[in-house]
Amino acid sequence: MLHRALKWSLPILILIEILLVRAGWLSFGQAVAVVVIVEGALTLVAGLQAIRAVRRFRHQQSQGQSGVEAFEDALTVMMPQRLARLVALELRLWICLGRWLLRRYRPDERDYSYRKRSIVSALVILVILTAPVEILILELLIPWAWLRWVLLALTIYGIVWIIGLYASLVVLPHRVTDDGLWIRYGLLNEAFIPFADIAGIEHAPRKVAEGRDGLRVVEGERAAYLPVGGRTDVTITVRRPVPFRTAFGQSPPVDTVHVAVDEPQRLCDAVRSRLELELSGPVARGDTHPVDG
Repeated sequence: MLHRALKWSLPILILIEILLVRAGWLSFGQAVAVVVIVEGALTLVAGLQAIRAVRRFRHQQSQGQSGVEAFEDALTVMMPQRLARLVALELRLWICLGRWLLRRYRPDERDYSYRKRSIVSALVILVILTAPVEILILELLIPWAWLRWVLLALTIYGIVWIIGLYASLVVLPHRVTDDGLWIRYGLLNEAFIPFADIAGIEHAPRKVAEGRDGLRVVEGERAAYLPVGGRTDVTITVRRPVPFRTAFGQSPPVDTVHVAVDEPQRLCDAVRSRLELELSGPVARGDTHPVDG
């Protein structure tokens, strides 16, 4: 209860301060006193929340979370979960953009790209070519300088987001780790499936009805689709339902994942090899599980 109160106290105190100043209900001396009290309360609350957030961040990192995930989890001390997710998403966008622009990303044999059919690369080129024209039109048609600046800022921000999304498709591929498989669509969608939870994997190309890229969950099928270019290439079945992280939280858990990948057979072979290693212990005891595909 105290945790929830602290989370909402900061925005509530800010709102109270704005209302008091705008309404003009207090004399100058009273207003100064209220401002001092409110600012003191704000400082106290912010300090308490910052301490809790730092402790949470360190704890989550010690538990094996990545820096961005730990940062998002720490932010939930100070703000609602969805807002924390959006703030962390923005941070991750800039990290991906920086890694791509500075060429800090070098794929290795554990990485499996999925962007070759993506329309995002074409969209980036289109936006870069048309953005100067849009900005010129805004300058010519909008008579108010403040509105031109606002629209210019929004245009630039939109361009950055589109380029950042493409960068995330490059620097956040699917990855086979020592413990499991990361399935991703850039910074927008991702899920980690431990090898112990993978029941089977097969190269099974299929078209997706809606044709759009990114995560689509069909709850009736308990299946997730991550198509690129309107198609998926690999089907993964899991023993335990797995949810996907999204821009606003988590998707419903699914039992089957259909995912796009540029080298589907190589991914299938790599995962099967790891599954065989995982099963080598149980096989010796006669406790076997079939691997699909």
